[in-house]
Amino acid sequence: MFWENRIIDVGTILQENGTVEVEFLGLNQTDSPIVITDVITDCGCTATAFDRDSIPKSKVSSIKVSYEPDYLGGPFTKMIIVRTNQDIYGDTLYFRGVNVTMPEDVEAAYSHKYGTIGLRLPVINMGNVYTNEPKTKMIEIFNFGRDTLRLEGHELEVVKDFISTKLSPEAIAPNSRGILVLEYNGLERNDFGFVNDHVLFQFNTISDPIRLNLIANLFEYFEPVPKTKELEVPRIGINEIDLDLREVRSGQNVKKSIQISNIGGEPLEIRKVTTTCDCLQASLADYEIGVNGSTRLEFNFDTSGRKGIDHKHITIFSNDPINPVRTIVIKSNIK
Repeated sequence: MFWENRIIDVGTILQENGTVEVEFLGLNQTDSPIVITDVITDCGCTATAFDRDSIPKSKVSSIKVSYEPDYLGGPFTKMIIVRTNQDIYGDTLYFRGVNVTMPEDVEAAYSHKYGTIGLRLPVINMGNVYTNEPKTKMIEIFNFGRDTLRLEGHELEVVKDFISTKLSPEAIAPNSRGILVLEYNGLERNDFGFVNDHVLFQFNTISDPIRLNLIANLFEYFEPVPKTKELEVPRIGINEIDLDLREVRSGQNVKKSIQISNIGGEPLEIRKVTTTCDCLQASLADYEIGVNGSTRLEFNFDTSGRKGIDHKHITIFSNDPINPVRTIVIKSNIK
C-alpha cells in the first residue's frame, strides 16, 4: 500500500472538545487485490474503522482513526499498524499532536486578564526559530465575557510584519477557551540571537488592544556539509574562546582584542556580534574576511558597580555552516 501520509499532525487540541478523528488514505499499487486483515493501535484511547472489502488495483481505501483526549495532557504520538493479505508484518502509521487539558480553576490558570480575556502568561516565547521555515506557537486564551470573542487583527511595533495570527475556533463562545495560533517567520524578522518585540492584538469585545511581549532566539539555517566539503566552505577561527582577565578593580575599563580568522575556502561573513551586558561593548574591524584573512575583535569591559566573580559572553553569528554561532567567555574576579 502507498499511503498519502504516514504521519498526520493534528496540532494542538483542547480536551473539552472531545474526540479527534483523522483519516489515512492508501493506494493499491500492486497488480492484485489487497485486503486489510487487521488494524492494531497502541492505546485504548484510540479506535479505528476500515473497509474489509478487497481493494482493486489502483484504487484507494481509507482507515479512520479516532482519539479520545485524556486528562494527562501534553504531546502525544499514536501508532497504527495496518496488516494486509500481502504483508503480515504491516505498515506503520502515526498521528500526533498536543492535548491541552482543561484546568480545574480557570480563574487561576488564566490569571493574566485583559478585560474579559484571560491568558496564562503575558509573554509569548517562541524559543529557537530558524530561517528555513516559520515556527508556530499555540497560545491558550479564555473568554470570560458574555459575548462571542473574535480576533480582529494584530499590529507589530516594528516597520515590517513577520507574523501571522488566527483564532481557533474563529469565534470563542462565552465562558470557553480557544487557541491563538501565531506563526513566526524568522527569515522575515531578519536578525540573529535574542530578539524582543511587542505585538498589539485587537479583539472585538475589548476597546484597547492587548500588548504582549514576543521573544525568540533567531538562528540561520544551513544544510549539512559533507566531510569532503568542510575545507571548501567559510570557517571561523577564534584564537581565544575562554579569556580569563583574573583580578581587576571595580570601576576599571578593561580593553582587549581577539583575532578572528577565516580558516575555510570561501569568504567569511560576520552576521552579528552580541554581548550579554551593556557593560561589555564589542566591535569588529571588518565584517567580511577573505580566505586566509583575519581581523580583530575589540572589546571594552566596564566593571563599574560590580564585585566578585563575573562571567560575560560575546556571541558571534557568521556564515560558517558548521559552526554558525560561536561564543567567547570572558571571566574576571572584580575587587
